[in-house]
Amino acid sequence: MASLELMSDEVQVWVASLDVNDARYQALNRILPPNERERAASLTPVAARRFVVARGILRKLLSGFTGTAAEKLQFRYGHSGKPVLVDHDDIHFNISHSADLGLFAFAPDRPVGVDVENNRPVRRLLDVAQRFMSEEELRSLAETPPQERDSAFLRAWVVREARLQAEGKGVWDGQPSSEATLTHKLFAPRANYIAAVAAPESDWRLYTCAMKE
Repeated sequence: MASLELMSDEVQVWVASLDVNDARYQALNRILPPNERERAASLTPVAARRFVVARGILRKLLSGFTGTAAEKLQFRYGHSGKPVLVDHDDIHFNISHSADLGLFAFAPDRPVGVDVENNRPVRRLLDVAQRFMSEEELRSLAETPPQERDSAFLRAWVVREARLQAEGKGVWDGQPSSEATLTHKLFAPRANYIAAVAAPESDWRLYTCAMKE
């Protein structure tokens, strides 16, 4: 991949299809280290293929930003499993995928979180909401007309997840911190998908890029 550049006060989100042909899949699979291939082998076939494609694309993009060969990049992981690039403190990133769409968020000067969901009926919506959402979010959801409730839930969910990821937390870590100075932006990366990206402060702009490969 050609050299890429990150600008200060900017969050880049790359949008990519995870539905690739076999030649592309094999090329991406070859750049993964053994531990990532082993992780893929533990998943169902569909999930494994998407994991390989997502991790391969992530490595390609990071290679473009850092100038390091994709197969030589090394990650370490936080307690929630969020990867961090070893020896490159000047690049923050996060990935999310839903169905066959992947989002890859990058920033040079601040932590970043991203989440995407495809619009769909949500099974046991109120049960999930009661388990993970705040009382204010629950009240808002209860007041939403039933025919709009799935979309309202997914919007709230991607915001919640993006903010948690920006804080280095996971889905089981409770609510995003109310004291964190995070700003989030909602956007539609593709028809029938909803996404959110979050980062500290409010002085950053969102720049989206569609991958052509």
